[in-house]
Amino acid sequence: MKEIEPWGVNVPFLLLGLSYWFLGGMSLTTRAPLNIAMHPFFMMIGAYSIYFGMFQRLFFPAKNYIMLQLASLILLSVPIYPFQAFASISLAGVELWGIKDVKSYGSRFPVNWLVLLSPFASAVAWFIYPEDVWALTVPLLLYLLGINVGVFSATLGLKPKFGWKQIPIIGLAIATGFLPKLLPALMVFYVAWLILGTRKVNLNVTAITFLLSPLVALTSSLFLGEEFHAFALGLMAPFFFGCIAYSTSRYNYGKMTPVPALLLIAYLVRPLDLGASSIFFVFATVYFLFMIRGNLTLTTVKTGMSARYVSPHVK
Repeated sequence: MKEIEPWGVNVPFLLLGLSYWFLGGMSLTTRAPLNIAMHPFFMMIGAYSIYFGMFQRLFFPAKNYIMLQLASLILLSVPIYPFQAFASISLAGVELWGIKDVKSYGSRFPVNWLVLLSPFASAVAWFIYPEDVWALTVPLLLYLLGINVGVFSATLGLKPKFGWKQIPIIGLAIATGFLPKLLPALMVFYVAWLILGTRKVNLNVTAITFLLSPLVALTSSLFLGEEFHAFALGLMAPFFFGCIAYSTSRYNYGKMTPVPALLLIAYLVRPLDLGASSIFFVFATVYFLFMIRGNLTLTTVKTGMSARYVSPHVK
């Protein structure tokens, strides 16, 4: 059996994502060439960069996939359509290669269809992006709802649901691509679906906050509007930050409670004051980065592990 040697594939993707979020924020100043028309494009490249990195880190972090991993990183970083669609195809290639290797080792694992379908959905969404920017939310939904099944199951003691049990969530997520108003209903159904079959839910304040704040944000969008920012600030960012903190810096997960609260406020005040909303988002992001700082080192890039695990003196 060939030895599997991991590396911190998520780190360069995370840095790329944060860079594009910065550019997306700067584009709101309407100064050329970062004019406001580029804002959604830059912000989505940033979101997909974080998604690509974590997808590979959690499922296919081995160095033997590094050529395709770097190809997806380079293609994604080019702010020209349709390079992001080609990056998605490269990501799907990593997945197919990785699944083939897993099967060759004789290993078996629960099938998380929400997550595994997301690279293919990403390729489709990016190809049609010029016609419909909302389509880009569907692959992110598939990934985030799927990957957080594991996080919420572990933190709240919920019964994990994989395989065919995910079909209703997949169907609703795809439906939101055509009917954005369904997003609050999807979140309500997702919470109920997660809890279904569980006799006792563990009291984990951080996890409960991460689960309920998107529910509040998306429900509020029925009155406040701005469905795209309800998705981005209310669901996407907290689900990204919570999952990343739990999977890479679990020792700090319990300290992440302020993050979903800050992101919820960022959405709620956005219709009133864009500047204040931006400040809350920046505070949440900086706090998140501080919590996972042990995973933003060269040690992490080399080993795929937090510097705290490799060097005991690192806090």
